[in-house]
Parts: sequence; structure tokens; C-alpha cells
Amino acid sequence: MLKQALIVAAFVILVRVPFLNQAIQGDDFYYLAAAEWAQVDAAHPHHAQYVFLGVPMDMRGHPHPPGNAWLLGGLLAVMGDVREVPFHLAYLGLSLVAALSMLALARRFVPERAVEATLLFCAVPAFLVNGNSLEADLPFLAFWMLSFALVIGRRMSAAAAAIAVCSVMAYQSVVMIPILGWWLWRQGELKRHGWVLAVPGVVIGGWTLYERLTSGAMPVAVLNQHFQTYGLQRVEMKLKSAAALCGHLAVMFTPIGLWALIRKRHWFLTAWVGMFFAAALALFFAGSARYLLPLAAPFALIVALQY
Repeated sequence: MLKQALIVAAFVILVRVPFLNQAIQGDDFYYLAAAEWAQVDAAHPHHAQYVFLGVPMDMRGHPHPPGNAWLLGGLLAVMGDVREVPFHLAYLGLSLVAALSMLALARRFVPERAVEATLLFCAVPAFLVNGNSLEADLPFLAFWMLSFALVIGRRMSAAAAAIAVCSVMAYQSVVMIPILGWWLWRQGELKRHGWVLAVPGVVIGGWTLYERLTSGAMPVAVLNQHFQTYGLQRVEMKLKSAAALCGHLAVMFTPIGLWALIRKRHWFLTAWVGMFFAAALALFFAGSARYLLPLAAPFALIVALQY
């Protein structure tokens, strides 16, 4: 196990180190704006405001909860300024969490090819590219993978903590409820361990209520205003997003992965792919490949099962 972990860790470090000094870019700016606001109001990092496409933006309607802002805010408090290398080093740690959690899952599903499956997970283009940013996708993936590894490993108390952290990183954490619920039901453990499935709803609902009581507005209401302002939920936008997500899924799975999915039809991994992709089509509006990062794990496991 240690040798396998060292191989995986070495691979992750090798693909991350060349990009440690990557300049702040893309949506990093908006998360860092929240991190800066957290220095004066740590309880409400998403009360930051900025201009987005020429329109003043109230970050209370940001499409992610404030978990990543708190993480960056902590780094900013320690470093005193935004510094690319130490910030990316911290996120390299999240890449290791995701990869080693994948290794734990691979040892459960494909013990004879655990390392190969994990390295395939780490080689997915979205992981290689988006793992070098400071956006919420990597923290979400890290704690999503850790949550799955702990639930499947029957370490429920630790899993509840990981799920709670995952839930403040991304709203789509709620999609793990039906996926892990399916796992627990098929294992005959839903009655005993099903309580852990309530964690995403409790965390997201609790934070939403807190914002309503302390700021007078629910984040989902502010987000809906942004959707209307930018027309992000228009039918044509959703169709473009769906087309892009289908293309990203095809690239991720490739003909080999799709054939393995059809041939093996592993009940849990197939359900994982189907449930998350259906949720992605319904929830997302931009169609980015990084939105499908939680599918890199079942893809790698399904391919490993093929061989």
C-alpha cells in the first residue's frame, strides 16, 4: 500500500510542479476577491462585490458556497498577499487527497490494477488542466473522492466530516446523496448508515438559512437574479451546455471506456456515471469539462475492470 501511494504521489507532484508559478487567471480572480473580503468579514466572504461583464455582481449569488473562499482566505491571511507558488502548493495537497482517495477506491474495486486505475484518473485532461487553478473544482473533487472512499470503507464518522467540507465547496455535492444511497442500499447498510446522506442537505441548508438571517437574502434568490441578468438559464444556453458536456463525456470515456461501461455494467459505477451526468445536464449552464471531474473515477475503474 505504501509503495502504491508513493507512486501515485510522485506522479501527482511531477504533473503539478511545472505549474506552481502559473499566473492568477480565469475565475481565480473572483475567488480571490472573496478571500480578500474574508479578511474583514470572515463569516461572510461572499458579500464581496465586483463587476462581471460590465454589470455589478453581488457575490452572495455565486454558484458555489463559500468553502473555497474560506480556504483561500486562510492562505491569504497566512501569506499576507497572493503568491502563486505557495497557493498552488497548497492546492497540490488537494490533488494528493483526490488521487490517494482514488487509490483507496481502486484497491476496493480493482485491487490487481489499483495503481493503473489511479494513474488513469490523474491523467484525465480536466484533472491535469483545472487542477492547476484556484477555483472550487479541485477542492470539491478532493473532498468528493475522500467522501466516497470513506463511505465505501465504512468509516462513517470521518465520511460525515468529509461530506460536510465537500458541501461547502459546491452545491452539486447533493448529487452524492442518490449515488451513495444506492451503494448503501445495495450493501444492505442503508438503515444503519443512511444518516450520513443527510449531511449535504443539513450543511447547505444551514448555510443558506444563516445567510438569510444575517444578510436578509438567500443565496439562491440572488443567484436567480444573476441568471435572469445574464440569461444563463435560457433554453439555447442549456442546449449548448448539454452538447458540450456530452462532448466532454465522450472525450473522457473514449470508445474503450464506453465499451467497457456497456460490457461490464457494474451496478454501482454505472449508476455513478448515469446519476451524476443526468444531474450535470440539469444543473450546469456553461458546459465546462471540469464539471465532470467526479466522473473521472468511475471511468478509470470501469476501464480497469475491462482488463
